[in-house]
Amino acid sequence: MVYKYLEVKFFTMFKQLVYSTLILFLVIGVSFSVLGHGENSTLLEDVNKDGVVNIQDLVLVAAAFGQPGDRTAEQNPDVNRDGIVNVLDLVRVSNSFGQTEVNDPSAYHDIQDYVFDKSCANSICHAAPANARNLNLTYGTSYNDLVGRVPQNPAAAAAGMKLVDPGNPDNSFLLTKLIGPESPDQGSRMPFGGGMIHNGKIEAIRKWIEAGAPQTGRVPGIGDLGVLRDPDDIFEPPAPPLPGEGYQLHLPPFKIEPGTEREVYYATQITDENGDPIEGDIFINRVEIFYPAGSHHFIVYRLTEEGLARGLLENGVLPDLAVNPEHKFRELDTDNPDPVFGVFGRDRLFVIGTQTDDTLFKFPEGVGLRMPGDTVYDLNSHYINLLGDETLLGETYVNIYTIPEEEVEYEAFEMFYSNRSINVPPGTTRVAKMTYLVEDELDRRGHDPNVTLNVFLLTSHMHRHGELFEIFQKSSGEMLHRSIAYDDAPITLFDPVLRFDPDDAFRFQCTHNNYDTDKPLVFGLTSEDEMCIMFGYYYIPTESAGSIVR
Repeated sequence: MVYKYLEVKFFTMFKQLVYSTLILFLVIGVSFSVLGHGENSTLLEDVNKDGVVNIQDLVLVAAAFGQPGDRTAEQNPDVNRDGIVNVLDLVRVSNSFGQTEVNDPSAYHDIQDYVFDKSCANSICHAAPANARNLNLTYGTSYNDLVGRVPQNPAAAAAGMKLVDPGNPDNSFLLTKLIGPESPDQGSRMPFGGGMIHNGKIEAIRKWIEAGAPQTGRVPGIGDLGVLRDPDDIFEPPAPPLPGEGYQLHLPPFKIEPGTEREVYYATQITDENGDPIEGDIFINRVEIFYPAGSHHFIVYRLTEEGLARGLLENGVLPDLAVNPEHKFRELDTDNPDPVFGVFGRDRLFVIGTQTDDTLFKFPEGVGLRMPGDTVYDLNSHYINLLGDETLLGETYVNIYTIPEEEVEYEAFEMFYSNRSINVPPGTTRVAKMTYLVEDELDRRGHDPNVTLNVFLLTSHMHRHGELFEIFQKSSGEMLHRSIAYDDAPITLFDPVLRFDPDDAFRFQCTHNNYDTDKPLVFGLTSEDEMCIMFGYYYIPTESAGSIVR
């Protein structure tokens, strides 16, 4: 009784504090809100779906405190999806203040994301409170502050220039400042004191202005800006796990020449502090992946005995790829991938992968993913330097954290389902759909045929013509995952977990838009081909786990 009374009193006071804070923000004229990014936010902390996590979301959670969650509701304050609105939801929203969900696949948004947000829109330059030269380049403000506006630089204004002159890049002062003004009267090159930005980004801005500087829609010829590494970007290698807590895998530096993209494979093993391969199986419940900008994806595969016997490690070897000639890299030939890649599911098995340069996967308590010790792991990295004029260096570090086998109550398994039936003629948009049956997964793994899958993570993968990825549960029809970000798909976590019975299935579909090529889009391994891949993880009791395709 005393505990319940204190809990109610505490949260009554907390609600009053939240409401008072909101009123204070309104009175002094400070607002955390930004231009809405659509009604289909996948950011759970954005309770009211206005595109940003702020005090308004905290108010909604506080107002619903103690109520059960409703996953079908348009606004669900049960942020962590544990079935009840409680202090965990308040903490999660508070920790996410300022995060935004942008439902905008336009060329303008890509420029905002990878140029303005990264290099220009900060508090001492072109964002509040400084708004240098009366120019604010934050999302929702930058377009109106740039397009058609007269620059405050007297020389540029006298010359009749605009910050962005739609259809006329040569008369756009923004482009002049990024390239570097020829006249000292026009000031210095931007970003000021922040180093140069990639020439490919400058060229993308030129093409956007030539196309009329549209606020919505794609612009032909502008590729994936997320893989362009600015010249002054510095990659800091992470520290490995402490002895006894885990291991570090390392894909060493390799070269990507200007105007090329390379998909490489590097074989390694899990070794102890003495460099000796570990023996027996380990279980991991946390993974961290780090790599510098420029990578399209990174995947850890495990090679099977069949794959090793077929000689996959001896094919595609190119000594000139490695920075250190002692390192043995193999490059994938996209026209003939079999000698290096082999057959998925027979020669190699998916372990974990990402499209994001700093990624953390953490499994639920008591759940472990089995990784055999005395075997070969193939580290796969795809780097793109098509728009670069200098050699790029790729590299990846993977920290895996172990859990004692006696603490593993549930074994985790990866899901990796690929729909290769993609065919999108030029100038059209098509949807590729696929259904994967749970009973097929149970049979493939050798699991107990009556076991229920506990799904705790789902995500997706497309290439640059992918505009929408959706995953549904067949039995309920509920949408489980939604992504419009082909280059950085969100990772959807489920707490409580989703339960898939043996007669259930996953349905997933990809929407591809072939807006700028003169040939059909089909499944393929290069950045200009397309993909439609769902992957995630589930767990089952250890006694129900099979031993096939492990």
